[in-house]
Amino acid sequence: MIVETTQGQVRGRAEGAGLAFLGIPFARAERFRPPQQAAPWAGVRDATAFGPTAMQATPRRPGLMMSEDCLNLNLWTPAADGAKRPVLLFLHGGGHYEGSNADPNMDGPHLLQGRDAVMVSANYRLGAFGYLHLGELLGSDWASSGNCGLLDQAAALRWVRANIAAFGGDPENVTVMGQSAGGKSVAELIALPAARGLFRRAIIQSGGVQCLRDGQTADRVAGLLLAELDLAPGRARELLRLPAETLVAAQARLCEKVAFWHAWGPVVDGTTIPTGPEEAIAEGAASGLAVLIGHNREENTTRDPDPTFDESAVPHLLHWHYGANANYLLKEIYPRYRAAAPANIALSRLQTDYSYGFGALRTARLLVGAGVPTYLYRWDFADRTVAHHSIEMPYLFGVSEREDSNIGYPAQFEPLARRANGAWTQFLLEGRPGDFGLPAWPLCT
Repeated sequence: MIVETTQGQVRGRAEGAGLAFLGIPFARAERFRPPQQAAPWAGVRDATAFGPTAMQATPRRPGLMMSEDCLNLNLWTPAADGAKRPVLLFLHGGGHYEGSNADPNMDGPHLLQGRDAVMVSANYRLGAFGYLHLGELLGSDWASSGNCGLLDQAAALRWVRANIAAFGGDPENVTVMGQSAGGKSVAELIALPAARGLFRRAIIQSGGVQCLRDGQTADRVAGLLLAELDLAPGRARELLRLPAETLVAAQARLCEKVAFWHAWGPVVDGTTIPTGPEEAIAEGAASGLAVLIGHNREENTTRDPDPTFDESAVPHLLHWHYGANANYLLKEIYPRYRAAAPANIALSRLQTDYSYGFGALRTARLLVGAGVPTYLYRWDFADRTVAHHSIEMPYLFGVSEREDSNIGYPAQFEPLARRANGAWTQFLLEGRPGDFGLPAWPLCT
């Protein structure tokens, strides 16, 4: 099947009962620059294999090529027939540091399961390539460097707006969905002026606006990366010429000292993101949206006391995770958790709340306060262990242990998987979550 896009023609392949188009360039990446328009091509471009993934230490899918110019997307559609189907843009997780759009268990056939909708998954730049703030070091020409990854996602939305009708999708009915760093990205897109009006629904899983960094934090991370490269601030321009592999190795060393899920992410730089999320949402940034948002009960938690856990490591772990906020947590907060649980459980409960739970709840409160129809959830079901980070994903995407024994849900929980998938896809199709057999899901107040 051949489809015409704004850059040229692409040839997809049959997949299941529909069509798949893989590795389509939606923009072009230049180091530390906002995404540029993808170059057109002559003839028909083959779109039957995944494109290169973003630079990172180890791609999760073996055999994927990495490249700084990684801005490509995959698309699954029942038919490229001009129909106006709801569209889902999925943003992968990985701490703004790793991951790709080529996860074999997070594709259109798994999520849509025959429903009349279109799914798109997009790559975006990660780590230093996507979120290294250099405006203070290199000047105004680099003011947007700390938000390249987020701007990549907005570029994917613009591609969808311009091209999705040719693939049987409705450009006016787009939902953005993400989990973990992808969920944070969806929340951040709400605060991004460049993404305004490009989607009408948002699904935010284990995320919120808590990953938006202030300029001081972003500048500190840039300084730490320069130190790992043995570069004085006056030599920061050398970052433009260093091999990509050198930057990947340096950011890996940095993330042994600072948790990568806090080191990397967008920054309120006054230019690309002019104000913080509280102000943006209060001023109407989320107007016209409907949002499904929540987290898992035990994102970072274990239920089992560990008598071998060394509690003297808690100060170091809190500083590694939370930087300058660690002293407050250590003195005021951790003792409250510790009074109710053994040390390892107390620390992991704190991590669940401060890394995920409170971020989702605070974002929901901001949205509801702005009059945005918001549906809130907490995933409690634990199958084999606890309701940990990412446990919901196989259920939503319909991946059982018979298909993937490493991450799939136990086969006896197939009814729950069907209902969870039904709730999410009903939000995609109708703007409200729910499914046969589930109680009514009220709006959050």
